[in-house]
Amino acid sequence: MPRYAITERAGRFVAGQTNTGVGTVLTMTEKQAEHEVRLGTLRALVSVARVAKAAGQATDAETAPVPRKGSRRASRISDPAADDVDRAASA
Repeated sequence: MPRYAITERAGRFVAGQTNTGVGTVLTMTEKQAEHEVRLGTLRALVSVARVAKAAGQATDAETAPVPRKGSRRASRISDPAADDVDRAASA
C-alpha cells in the first residue's frame, strides 16, 4: 500500500485519523488519501522502485544481459582475458 506523510497544513484529523504530528507516515490506499493529497495535508512518499516503474524504466535485474550458451558474449563474460585476445587479433 502507498505511504503518505502528514504535512504542516493538516488539522487535528487527517483522512479520518488523528494527526500525531508533521512527518508522521500513514499507510492507506490511493483512494483513501486522494482528497487529503489534493488539499495538501498529505504528501505521497514514493519508493525508488515505484518511480522507475512509473517512468517505464526497468530495474537493473530486468536489463542485465543474459548471454546465450555458446555465444561469443558468453565466453567474454566468463573470461575477461578474451577481450585482450580479440584486441590482439584485430591489430
